[in-house]
Amino acid sequence: MIIAQEKHKKDSVRIIADTFDANPSVNIVIGDKGNRRKKISRLADYAFVKALNRNGAYLSDNKMGTALCFASNVKSFSVKEIYFEVRFAFSIPVKKVFQTLKRESYIKKNRIEQDHLYFWFLGVQKGGGKAGFEMKDYLFDLSEKEKLPIILETSVERNKEIYERYGFKVYHTWPDSGGGKALWFMVREV
Repeated sequence: MIIAQEKHKKDSVRIIADTFDANPSVNIVIGDKGNRRKKISRLADYAFVKALNRNGAYLSDNKMGTALCFASNVKSFSVKEIYFEVRFAFSIPVKKVFQTLKRESYIKKNRIEQDHLYFWFLGVQKGGGKAGFEMKDYLFDLSEKEKLPIILETSVERNKEIYERYGFKVYHTWPDSGGGKALWFMVREV
C-alpha cells in the first residue's frame, strides 16, 4: 500500500476516471452531455486533493487501485482544494451545480455524526489483481487501530452486496437520489 503523495495524483485520477464512468452517483453529478472524461477527471482531481489534505489518499502497490478514505475529524483548509472544487464546478452546467449542492446537503444531513473514516472512492482497474483486497485490508486495519467506523454511500447494488459481505450494514436508504437510483448509506462498525 502506498500512502499517496502529490506525485501520485495522476495515477489516482486515471483510475477513478477509468472505473467510475458508469457509476450512477457520478453520472447524476456530471450529467451525460459534453466531455464526460474531462468532468470525471476534474471530480477525481478535487477528490484526490481533498483526501490528500486529510492524509487519506492511497494507491495500491501495483498502481492499479486507488482509495480515498479519510478521518472525518481531520479538518483542513487549502486554497488548492478550493481551486480544484471550483474548477470542477465550472466543468458542469449551473443546473447540475445546484442539484449537486442540494444532493450533498442531503447526504451530509443523513451521515452518521460520530467521528468516522469516510470511504469516498475505491477504484480498481481491470487486471488490478489483488489491489482491492490490499486497500480493503489496510483500511480495515486503520479503522481498528484508530477505533473509527468506516462509512460510505453507494448507488451500485452489486457494490452494496459486496460491502455487506465485508461487514457493512445499511443505516439509511435514499430511495431516489436522482434518476430513480437508490443511494445506500452504509457503516462498518469497529
